[in-house]
Amino acid sequence: MLRRLIAAVIAVSSFCGSNALATGSDSADQSASQSKHKYVFPFSKVPVTYSRDHLNYPATDVHGCYAQVLAPTSGVIFDVEKKDKWDEKIDSPGTRGGLTITLHGDDRVRYYFSHLGRVKVNAGNRVEPGQWIGVMGSSGNARITKCHTHLGMSRICPQSEYKVLQGEIWPWKFLDAWRKGINKSPIEAKNRVIKASPQACELAAAED
Repeated sequence: MLRRLIAAVIAVSSFCGSNALATGSDSADQSASQSKHKYVFPFSKVPVTYSRDHLNYPATDVHGCYAQVLAPTSGVIFDVEKKDKWDEKIDSPGTRGGLTITLHGDDRVRYYFSHLGRVKVNAGNRVEPGQWIGVMGSSGNARITKCHTHLGMSRICPQSEYKVLQGEIWPWKFLDAWRKGINKSPIEAKNRVIKASPQACELAAAED
């Protein structure tokens, strides 16, 4: 009888301990998958579509003329261009974006929006997720293509090095998640490209 009682106590203790460990593990996994940063789908008012490929570097062209462009996460507006300086005859790469906004997110990811029709923020402004920052348009070389907004996501460089600024992370999988209300962070993707090419900022600056 005593042996049975002891065995029963051990069994119950083992079950409770295993259950607690499993619960703790699930909580840790769930916590690890949740970002402390909030993300939102950065286009509203007009239905938009976007590609899952791009010319020869990671970026996405979003189509839906006159859609409102929103801050995808909190951060500080690092740079804006409110004058369309693109000249078709010269076609300088640095001016092809026309009206642009560069956001340095609190997540240490840089978000670059170009070909805008209107810019509603200034450099140095702090923005929150979902804040209206611009309007999709056809500035820059979009004047001869089609109204759209180019979205580039990258590491933050000391300057606005164009070849990094235009994009080094594929944005579409994050747009898919944010559109569904899933708080998917691009931090790990950004860290992977930094590890793969740690000197990208310096190399791009040398070419600008």
